[in-house]
Amino acid sequence: MGLFNSSGKKLILIAFLIAFGSVFIFSSCRKEKSMTLTITVKMMSDTNAVVPNAKVVLNKEDIHIEGYTDALGQFRHSFNLQIQLDVTVTKDTLSGIGIVNLGNLGTDVEKSIYIF
Repeated sequence: MGLFNSSGKKLILIAFLIAFGSVFIFSSCRKEKSMTLTITVKMMSDTNAVVPNAKVVLNKEDIHIEGYTDALGQFRHSFNLQIQLDVTVTKDTLSGIGIVNLGNLGTDVEKSIYIF
């Protein structure tokens, strides 16, 4: 009889299914951490005045991201890596620059850039 009789095969099959199921369940529960960067563009002459439709460019080596601020003067982008980015903002003849540090995954970052 031995280990590979009918009940032994069932035990091996059950153990295999439990092990396989556990690996599948625990690996699918792990979420990739990310963060949202929100850049608010404001006027240097009036720091309460936000700037809609300003062009925002984020750069660092091989990374190049660009977009426009919304009606509230905000630009948002999600990241899943820690990095320091250069920020350039332009609107008509106005411009501003800055640096943003994305250091803690899972923690959202807010930055104001002033244009003049």
